[in-house]
Amino acid sequence: MIQIKEVLDFLAKNDIEYIFEGDGEFTFKTFCPLKELKENSITWVRNVKDVNVSELNRVSGLVLVAELKENVQGASFPVVYVENAHRTYFRIVAHFFESQDPENRQEGIAATAVVETTDIGEHLFVGHHTYIGPDVKVGCNVSILNNVTIQGKVEIGDYTVIESGATIGVCGFGHYLNEEGKPVCVPHFGGVIIGSNVRIGASSAVARGCLSDTVIEDYVKIDNLCHIAHNVHIKQRAQVIAGAVIGGSTTVEEGVWLAPGSLLNNGINVGENAYFGLGAVAIKDVPGNKVVVGMPAKVLRDRDEM
Repeated sequence: MIQIKEVLDFLAKNDIEYIFEGDGEFTFKTFCPLKELKENSITWVRNVKDVNVSELNRVSGLVLVAELKENVQGASFPVVYVENAHRTYFRIVAHFFESQDPENRQEGIAATAVVETTDIGEHLFVGHHTYIGPDVKVGCNVSILNNVTIQGKVEIGDYTVIESGATIGVCGFGHYLNEEGKPVCVPHFGGVIIGSNVRIGASSAVARGCLSDTVIEDYVKIDNLCHIAHNVHIKQRAQVIAGAVIGGSTTVEEGVWLAPGSLLNNGINVGENAYFGLGAVAIKDVPGNKVVVGMPAKVLRDRDEM
């Protein structure tokens, strides 16, 4: 069992400001989402208006992490108020339930993996049936899961995770017509540069560059089933969600959010902190700090108005 005062000590040690209402001796043993409440659990809410207090009061041993903006009225359970409930709650869960996290893997290379490179950092994890070519450079604390293929000139930064089934460094889709009008693949001499703290989701594909490199900068998060074409440059903190396709030679600036099913035409520029709605199709440059929706994508409003 975990006492609330242990959680408060954790917050204080990490300089996370909070206001607590309730009994510091109160204990809980697990976690749960707000829609699937469990006894003796810690849960969270972003908007207090979404809380059915009477329903929560009926759950024995519940603890709530909520935003500082508004009080939970009539609560018989302990509440920890913080500036950012989403971020703080998952820090709490990650710390106190670390042993349950599948991300905590032991370093090592699976017996069925083929790792031809010798340029690898410390604490590498490689899963079953993964292939890593001789020209690949891998940083420290990298996890490469099962059935991954990494070929050609690829650099992978520290603390990056590549999920099962991903393919990195494959040939891009670029062709010219020969004298007989038949398409011939252009040579792809470039590589892929992947920064630190990047995540590339399951069954996603990242093509190597043609004359230069495909670049994915630090803290970029790419979901499952995404396609990143040749010569794409995705800058820091951008998030690319399931089913998104980024056409060749496109630049995605810092902090961009590409919603599920987003499609980006070849050679365009998406400005810093742009936000794509579901299935938005960008056929030309997208300005920064705007929300765009539709096909073709059009500006709906400023992002700070969300």
